[in-house]
Amino acid sequence: MRMWSVRWVVVVAMGWFAPNVVGQFDPFGERIYPERLREDVEIFRTTLHEAHADPYRSITKDALDRLIDDVVRSIRTPMNAAELADALQPVMNAIGDAHTRISLPAAMEERIRGEAPLLPLSVCILDGELYVDEELKGFRSVPSGSLVLSINGRSGRSIVDSLLNFTVSDGANVFFRERMLEQDLPYLFYRHIDRANSFEVAYRAPSGKVETKQIFALTGVETTATFRPAEETLLPWSARHFAEHHTTWLTLKSFHTDSLLNAGIRPERFVEEMRRDLRQNQARVLVVDVRNASGGELAIAELVHSIYALKPYRVVQDMLVRGMARPTHYGYCDPLEEFYSTVQANYLPAAPDAHSLRPDDDRLERLEPDAGAFDGKVYVVADGATREAAASVVMMAKRHGRGSIVGEEVGTNAVSACGGRVLRLHAPNSKLVFEIPLVRYIFDGAPKGPLDHGELPDHQIGPNARALASGKDAVKEALLEMIFELQ
Repeated sequence: MRMWSVRWVVVVAMGWFAPNVVGQFDPFGERIYPERLREDVEIFRTTLHEAHADPYRSITKDALDRLIDDVVRSIRTPMNAAELADALQPVMNAIGDAHTRISLPAAMEERIRGEAPLLPLSVCILDGELYVDEELKGFRSVPSGSLVLSINGRSGRSIVDSLLNFTVSDGANVFFRERMLEQDLPYLFYRHIDRANSFEVAYRAPSGKVETKQIFALTGVETTATFRPAEETLLPWSARHFAEHHTTWLTLKSFHTDSLLNAGIRPERFVEEMRRDLRQNQARVLVVDVRNASGGELAIAELVHSIYALKPYRVVQDMLVRGMARPTHYGYCDPLEEFYSTVQANYLPAAPDAHSLRPDDDRLERLEPDAGAFDGKVYVVADGATREAAASVVMMAKRHGRGSIVGEEVGTNAVSACGGRVLRLHAPNSKLVFEIPLVRYIFDGAPKGPLDHGELPDHQIGPNARALASGKDAVKEALLEMIFELQ
């Protein structure tokens, strides 16, 4: 549960009893003439075709062009940058790549997230329905675990259905889209549903009672100043031993080297200490919790797997790029000189429109297991927000028969995914930023599930309304109980 600062009680209480007067707040800026917007779309189209690592996985080139043509024809009147981004959303959905993104101009994005009146609820999506995780005002006037029936007359399910159109996953992965929507619902609700200063929330409480409450908006600045999530006090990597279960629970929240080093965590040293602690505690079970973890450092994923690896392993069997030369509109992009100056030395032609990593590249080498690796039972806990290097931890554990996967389908596609170097294209007129991934990773081994999904769990367990109401971790409690019973 989130902790909140006493010094804001008066401010928040005043906002509770009187509407939050925001006035004529408009962060979206001027509208831009159609011909200039069309120019931005064409620059994006050209760069997408030239540079994207895997743009035609879910749609053919011709069909993608037809879809972009439809967007160009639809631009008949002036639009602001946000409206152009919305018009392009069907293109992003058709590409079906979580790393291909459109961002609003930085100043516009900052104003919305910092100064716009936002819905003060954190939420959880269960079976397509909207549940309250916590009310950000701190008064719990809408109890945690409540099913949202409607907000300002719009049903909770229709809100979920509408906003899922503005989250993009790899292929047909719905869990990832739901978890991303949970993390950004106040912002997306403001962008695409309602820009009100107050909200009539009809809900069914955990007690079964149906009620309606009016809650008033908070800006992002107010929310940040008022609340401190309890998890902020935790290090990105931590471990706890449950002696009665003979189990060590390893929590890994980040696979970003910088965030680990900034927290004083040196991954190699941490792993060595982890092996030592497992021996000293005589642990029989290791749980690796990578829920909501991300980061592109695949070497860290291999390091984590080395804790319990019993046979040779690697993350990827190949890496592919398409564009070997700088794209036509490179002048509008953040420079990636290191990538373009070395790509021809690192990749060899593999197909008319693809180049493969050199076979002698050390990233393709299988690593030998450590002599002191943990040889007990391993569980890996994941959810829809487990992605990138964290998702590869799940893949390696499952494909090497080294761990049972508990939780949800992971967010990164189980066959291959784009990521690594990302080209950031700044549209000259709308100032939209297009993120285009340049590298495609082909993961080692093969998934047993559908090819357009993430790695699937062996035991599917997710959050539930009862756990939300009590503030408990349903997945952790269920797994620890199962481990105890098995022992």
